[in-house]
Amino acid sequence: MTVEDEIASLAIIDYEALANKDGKEIQKLVQACKSVGMFHLNLGNSRIKDVYEDIPSLIQAGNDFFNLPGDCEEKKQSIHKGMERGYHAAKTFEYYEKAILITQSNRAMQIARDAYVQGEWTLPASLVSHEKRITRTLLSLHGAIQTILTELCAAVNVDIPELSDDPSVASDTALKLVYKPPVQEAGAVVQPWHTDFGLMTLMWYNEVSAQIPIYDTDGRKTERWQAVPVVEGAVLVNIADELEAKSSGQLRSTLHRAVTPPGPKKLRNGMVYFLRPYKI
Repeated sequence: MTVEDEIASLAIIDYEALANKDGKEIQKLVQACKSVGMFHLNLGNSRIKDVYEDIPSLIQAGNDFFNLPGDCEEKKQSIHKGMERGYHAAKTFEYYEKAILITQSNRAMQIARDAYVQGEWTLPASLVSHEKRITRTLLSLHGAIQTILTELCAAVNVDIPELSDDPSVASDTALKLVYKPPVQEAGAVVQPWHTDFGLMTLMWYNEVSAQIPIYDTDGRKTERWQAVPVVEGAVLVNIADELEAKSSGQLRSTLHRAVTPPGPKKLRNGMVYFLRPYKI
């Protein structure tokens, strides 16, 4: 982070209070989703706090898988058709180290909720010993997003059929483990300005890597931005395009970008849960 960076002041929504239908917490949620469309969800003292505490173990298990040779049988068997399904090696980076050209790529493992819940998903061998933890995490994060949506949509009078939550309906809803190699310099833009598609995105991260723009008094995006801080015990949640459309613009799909965190080059990890009801 540079001295020029401003820090975003986002609402922190208490999940336990929200799950207990606390009126003040619901209003705070509505205000956050109408203004910025992004907030921190505090899980640290909630009924699913164990899931938050499990995340570092899942990240390490993911790294064990990602560090296997690229052509190994386990990775080949983990490749699935579909946007948010299975193992993907994404954008490739090339750089020189000691005059040797090295190629590395971002890697991700996406566990599709529909197939997983119905028992149709086979985990890579490296992740089998973590099956109970993965199941608990997927189900708990899905439940948290459903709670947010239920209270939010009721408060703004938006009716969406996705709240019926039938896992037998094909979707692109998925739990995603992310591995980004230590290639780019601090501050490099790794994902340009964008909004997410789907209904909602939930993300765990442990370094300042997300930015949101600053708007002028007329609502126009400026060249300035704010860095989204890390909040201990919390995950970051943002509204996505489909929910903005279904709410007729009442709820805001957050424009944001991802940058390399401050400090020396090092491995970066993340975990994302996408609520994307319609399979593409």
